Amino acid sequence: MTTTPGRRDIQLDEDTPASRVLFSWLSSIVTSVVNTGRTGIVYGVLGGALGVALALVLPSQYTSSASFIAQGASTSVLPSALQGLAATVGIGTARDYSPQFYADLVTSDPVLAAAINRPYVLPGADGRKTYLEVEGLTAKDSARATGGGLRHLRRNVAGRADVRTNIISVSVTARYPGLSRDLTQALLDALDSMNISFRQQQSRELRQFFESRVADAERELDSAETALRHFLERNRVTQSSPLLTFEQLRLTRDAELKRTVYTTVVQQYEGAKMQEARNVPVLTVLSPPTAPVRKSGPPRRLIVVAGIVVGLAAAMGQGRLRALRRGLRDLRQP
Repeated sequence: MTTTPGRRDIQLDEDTPASRVLFSWLSSIVTSVVNTGRTGIVYGVLGGALGVALALVLPSQYTSSASFIAQGASTSVLPSALQGLAATVGIGTARDYSPQFYADLVTSDPVLAAAINRPYVLPGADGRKTYLEVEGLTAKDSARATGGGLRHLRRNVAGRADVRTNIISVSVTARYPGLSRDLTQALLDALDSMNISFRQQQSRELRQFFESRVADAERELDSAETALRHFLERNRVTQSSPLLTFEQLRLTRDAELKRTVYTTVVQQYEGAKMQEARNVPVLTVLSPPTAPVRKSGPPRRLIVVAGIVVGLAAAMGQGRLRALRRGLRDLRQP
């Protein structure tokens, strides 16, 4: 039976503690590395050199972050006494979007497209450049270049939402500190603009709905008031007749109900018109983006260490392969 030089078989009992198992495993690895000798040194140096070269070639990365909260939908302009009646006729308040909606919207194509098409000021560069020009993603086919820019920027953008505090955090990684800050601000601006567009579109649909309802409610109110007026003209004295009193109360109640519905619809219609024309920001920035001072990547030390480890692993693999070939050769010999 042939045994690989420098290799020790680890035989442990079931009651062996985990620390001893780990120590034996590490000692076997160290022994294997030492047995590589000069080959291990050469491969380790080559792996470290490749790691250093790769670490120097990779561009520096800086991450800028910001946090904000989205303002909730405007409360109903109706009095509390009328809100229940509004719900019964199909009129409700505007719905709001969850924090996770905004976190997902940050990485959507419309928001990212607004960021990659904006020109930015770069250190030591003449004039302004777009994100596509900075990353060298320009091409003759503009659609293909835009698609590549969207995929590239999406990998460097992260959006997170805290459901407990409703705070949305956005972070962008770029090769320059100022660029990461400006990209984060561009995403916030695009997100705010799109949010305003969403709300204006929603208010426009509500305004169109209430506009038709105002005309219907006005006709119904006119009909109810006309019926009450005609009844009073025909019956000037109703106290002496229970039937006339009952009919007068019924017509009066119907007219008051129609008047309440009409008032509700008109108030909602006016509120929808104001919301449609409203273009104030709906995002409250809690922590504005700033230019980072420290680099966020790449992990150059880790890359160098990984290169050395890969070189040593290659040396160990070569040693094991040689030992295996030697063992096979010994088996073939008579």
